[in-house]
Amino acid sequence: MIVYLIRHGKAEKSSFTKHDRDRELTSEGIQIVKTSAEFWKKYIDGFEIILASPFKRAMQTANIISEVFKVNSKVLQETSLLNGGKTEDLLNLISSFGAEEIAMVGHQPDMGIHISKMTGYNDANIKIPPTTIAKISFISNPVIGKGILEFLIPPLIKKG
Repeated sequence: MIVYLIRHGKAEKSSFTKHDRDRELTSEGIQIVKTSAEFWKKYIDGFEIILASPFKRAMQTANIISEVFKVNSKVLQETSLLNGGKTEDLLNLISSFGAEEIAMVGHQPDMGIHISKMTGYNDANIKIPPTTIAKISFISNPVIGKGILEFLIPPLIKKG
């Protein structure tokens, strides 16, 4: 099984006038997600399932990725991808799908924590910028500490 952990794209700043869950991608964030996802196609054939935090910026990111990769299934909202979700719960969930390639879109610091726990580096403090993707492969069922980090690609930002 292959798991792709993706941090959502660049979003609006926090404010007192908008709930955190309603923050959207910026126009720059949208473009970076599109450009990055197109680049990822050099290394990734596709995803069978895309799960995303129910927060707007994560769903927007997941939907853009789904469009770029022409994923047949609808993006599924998953509350375990909100901050504070347990890696064990995510691994149990994705095991139940019977899919081979699953993408999950969430938030920092949890994406870094999930990468650390899945690959056995529990003490690592992995901080990833928006629109970063990590590929973690498991030889059989996904289990804490048994994943292999194959790549970590930061966002692709086109210069002028």
